[in-house]
Amino acid sequence: MATLTLMEVSEMRVKLKALEKQIASGELSLFDRCEVEDEILELKENLGEFERSVRDDSGECINCSG
Repeated sequence: MATLTLMEVSEMRVKLKALEKQIASGELSLFDRCEVEDEILELKENLGEFERSVRDDSGECINCSG
């Protein structure tokens, strides 16, 4: 996976919330719901990989100053 910027991660989180709202609305057909759920899973996987990449074994953010 390519390195993500914080802006890309933020956009992914916004998109994830919007897709989750679509699922919760109950207005999608079965086929559309499956496609949206697949996209949600992909976003969650990418966000999880990002989270793992910025943390070292001690649980501290390796890209944060402080």
